[in-house]
Amino acid sequence: MKYVILAIVILMIIAGLLYYYVFTGVITIDSQRPLDAAVRIDGKEVGETPLKIRLRRGIHEVKAYKEGFEPWEGQATIKVGSPETFSVKLRFIVKSEPTGATITINDEVVGVTDMPIDLTAGVYTFDFKKEGYARVKFMAEVPNNVSMPLPVAPLVPLKEIRKEQQEAIAEAERPAVSGYGAIQVNSTPDAQVFLDGTLQGETPLTMAKVRSGSYVLKLSREGYKDLRQTVYVNKGETTKVAAELKPMEE
Repeated sequence: MKYVILAIVILMIIAGLLYYYVFTGVITIDSQRPLDAAVRIDGKEVGETPLKIRLRRGIHEVKAYKEGFEPWEGQATIKVGSPETFSVKLRFIVKSEPTGATITINDEVVGVTDMPIDLTAGVYTFDFKKEGYARVKFMAEVPNNVSMPLPVAPLVPLKEIRKEQQEAIAEAERPAVSGYGAIQVNSTPDAQVFLDGTLQGETPLTMAKVRSGSYVLKLSREGYKDLRQTVYVNKGETTKVAAELKPMEE
């Protein structure tokens, strides 16, 4: 009986090895843009690039994706002894909130938001225009090793801009206090930070040298309502802002 059990165990091991080496193969997936794209094979999440995984022989549907980039989809044919390798590059998606803005990159009109585009490494000037909204313009650097999407351009209705300008004029008439302070911003979830319409970065963020005075602070994140408020900076002091953004559906 002991030898029978041993024989069964050996046969199971051999069967397992045969399946592993005869009926499966290896696929390797890496991405140049972004470096950490999520990977889905046959509809199942399997990890992030760079990824090496063993699959059964046959044809498999492969998808690489990340928020802010155009998804890549393809097929992998797994053969024994012939590893399959994919090196994918996702295109950026140039976005604005709301959509429908004309995009100019480095003084060349390229299309309308939201749209995918392939950008090589370098520094670019983005210009967004939409009727009834204030023009948005910013510079962004695309490095060789990309992991983050391009910023979403927040388009503000002109009527809101005029209101903010009136508030700014009223504040300018107050006695000025010379010197510098700081602004510390935290939010749930993380969001882009704009100070008087200029993108400063993403939360958590500390702006260490801000001239004393009042500013319009805006927090923006795709899928959430923009949050605007006036902040005051006093000489030698740190103004702290803690905010919670609400989803669009609320």
